[in-house]
Amino acid sequence: MSFTYRFKKRPYHHQVAGIKKLLANGYGGALLCEPRTGKTKIAIDYLSILHQGGKVNRVLVICPVGVMGVWEDQLKENCPFPYTTMQWDKDKRKKKIPLPKFGKDRLDIVITNYEAFSTPASIKSKDEYGAIVRHKNRGGRYDAINAVKAWQPQLIILDESHRIKSPSSRKTRAIWALGPVADYRLILTGTVVTKSKRLFDIYAQWKFLNPQRFSNMTFGEFKNTYGRWLVMDKYSKWLGNRHEHELHKLIHLDAFSITREECYDLPKSTNQIIPVQLEESAEYYDRMAEDMVVRIHTGEITEASIRLVQGMRLQQITSGLLRTSPSDEYPNGRLVIGGHEKLRAIQSRIEDLMEMDEKVVIGAVFKADIARLKEMCEKLKLPVFVISGGMSHQEREYARTQFPKVKGGAVFIGQPAAAGEGIDLSCASIMQWYSLPLSWVNFRQFSDRIALSSKPTFHEFFLAPGIDQVIYETLQEDGDVGKMMIQSPERLLRLQEGNH
Repeated sequence: MSFTYRFKKRPYHHQVAGIKKLLANGYGGALLCEPRTGKTKIAIDYLSILHQGGKVNRVLVICPVGVMGVWEDQLKENCPFPYTTMQWDKDKRKKKIPLPKFGKDRLDIVITNYEAFSTPASIKSKDEYGAIVRHKNRGGRYDAINAVKAWQPQLIILDESHRIKSPSSRKTRAIWALGPVADYRLILTGTVVTKSKRLFDIYAQWKFLNPQRFSNMTFGEFKNTYGRWLVMDKYSKWLGNRHEHELHKLIHLDAFSITREECYDLPKSTNQIIPVQLEESAEYYDRMAEDMVVRIHTGEITEASIRLVQGMRLQQITSGLLRTSPSDEYPNGRLVIGGHEKLRAIQSRIEDLMEMDEKVVIGAVFKADIARLKEMCEKLKLPVFVISGGMSHQEREYARTQFPKVKGGAVFIGQPAAAGEGIDLSCASIMQWYSLPLSWVNFRQFSDRIALSSKPTFHEFFLAPGIDQVIYETLQEDGDVGKMMIQSPERLLRLQEGNH
């Protein structure tokens, strides 16, 4: 392809090197880049170059559910050509909304999640005796597979491709079936091998990416070639790896890899917004936001204290919390669970980060948020430490001192007002914001807990449209959230233009 490609956003040196490697491979390849090195941009510039060269008009991106919105944002920043996107989520699949019609020159990008290819068959019918029969190869993931095959994507991208590390899983086998459909394939991951003893994670990912690389081996043969195992009854105990240098050479025929430390020109701190679309909580949020906008316009809501209380209630809804009507037993109402959208998004991300043995700090305002996050970590059997208001000195000291001592991945959950001072969390380089404080001082102080990390820091913001975005933008400008709500109340609406 002999033409000049103009980047929409200037790339870093390592990103140019990654693009050149993929182009040299001829069919795509693997981006085995550490988190926060910009591998999504490499993929977007690569697909844009293929589109400019007349090779690709239809692209399928498969990623964790919490990252679907990130791809939308990254495409806006980096794709220099007109394009259309479709988030092929659970709701659209359930409603049988078709994939975009073929366009001759248009770039169509469909973004979906791994769950699309793991959903069980769901079509039922009655047999001749009236008994309910579930079809084994219709509905669920089979409909997703057939729809993708009919659409014929020319490029398929697997983001966080270690999600298909298990050859026996439904989604892995489904995605294997899609590989031959596309002329070009990419896999993106910072953890191609999730644990030191799991070199065999590579096999399933490469069977999608470049099945010819290990075509002379079954999965069992691959495990035995690159690992030493002791068979005990029905189980195999891992004793160590072998031939690692050989395997390293083979996979790097297809891969570009880089660590964060090798990217000398990357910024020391990066913000990433992870959009969260409301589903279960949407109706409650819309009703309250619309009522609040009307009351601001009529002058019923004017005092700062009143508008901030109303804003906090909107923020609770985006966290999945609903306040019931006042009663004799609960004069101020009580908080109940109303949705799990944000919790699902952060859990998906936490699972990936724990595979990388990262230490993660989560900021959350409401005690109910903190309780749900702690319960989530405990269910995942993760080391978790908490500092919130009302804790004893001994409890705070235990969380502060033990978090850095954990070997491998761990989670620290902090309430910004209670954990924003005098605590060193520099053993972590990743901070996630589940719910944001209204105080710029609390936000800044808690953010600084990881500022002295030896590694570049990364701040992830899980934001639902409306109030979350208003608070985030105001905090970035050191502004007054209450004033912002009064001046531009329509920004609180979830479905306003620009908040899709």
